[in-house]
Amino acid sequence: MKKRGGEEHEIIIKRRGKKGGHDEHGGAWKVAFADFTMAMMALFMVLWIIQPQTQDQSRANADMMNNPLVDGGAGIFDGTSTTPLDLDGIPVQVSPRQDRLNQARTPQEDPGAEQGDGQPGAARRPHYAEPLQMQELAQLMEALALQLDAEANIEVQVVPQGLRILIKDDAQRFMFARGSARLDPHFETLLKRLAGILAKVDNHLIVSGHTDATPYRGIVGGYNNWNLSGDRALRARNVLVEAGLPTRAVLQVTAQADGMPLLPDDPENGANRRIELLLLTSQAEGLYRELFGDTQVRVEYRAEGARLSTPES
Repeated sequence: MKKRGGEEHEIIIKRRGKKGGHDEHGGAWKVAFADFTMAMMALFMVLWIIQPQTQDQSRANADMMNNPLVDGGAGIFDGTSTTPLDLDGIPVQVSPRQDRLNQARTPQEDPGAEQGDGQPGAARRPHYAEPLQMQELAQLMEALALQLDAEANIEVQVVPQGLRILIKDDAQRFMFARGSARLDPHFETLLKRLAGILAKVDNHLIVSGHTDATPYRGIVGGYNNWNLSGDRALRARNVLVEAGLPTRAVLQVTAQADGMPLLPDDPENGANRRIELLLLTSQAEGLYRELFGDTQVRVEYRAEGARLSTPES
């Protein structure tokens, strides 16, 4: 190209392609994003696979919180013990604080304290000293009744003297054959499973038999409701012992006949027929031993006169 003046200049025009403002990064970010997405998908798949196990653990944790007998629950036995107490297949743990209390208890301090079945060196069983502690044990027995389809046959009450366990008939099943001490297999199984729970605690119990007010028919040798209720209570005690309850755990077997009806206004009602187990607290057992043992202060009347007798003398 020529310009004015005759001088020639070569004009070079360079054409460059237009690029985006972020092309200097290239495509590396896409690869990183793809890797991140793949990792998240793998994480979600792992969480989905382990979800059933997590739910089972959540249920177990909920049971621990709802059942204060399980270590870590929101009850009177909170603690960090790792030694479970197996109550007939139901795991229960005792806190170190409760275990220390049991170890510190001596026969002089607590009449119910003993090692195992009275054998030296046997493993100690937890002792329930207060009715509040019995409440958790009652929940355990109610769960057992649910497992055995025996909700109508067992009633558990927490009373000031301890834990009252009523075992009774229902509309379809009688605990004993009418007029005899022959035990129904369903109730025999129930007693054996209860023995598995009661054998794990140190408390002692009283077994009592009750009948309704209907007179015993076919009297032979003066046999009546007193004999019948006593035979039934003794039969229940024998089943408990044969199932593993320590022999010394039963302090008394009593016959009540129709003297303590559940329905006082209807004494002949079959609902009054039952077997009762009373698991005693420390205070109740101490009172029992004062009444029937030789530890109370008493006045003895002899031919030479009255004499005050104390445990020391």
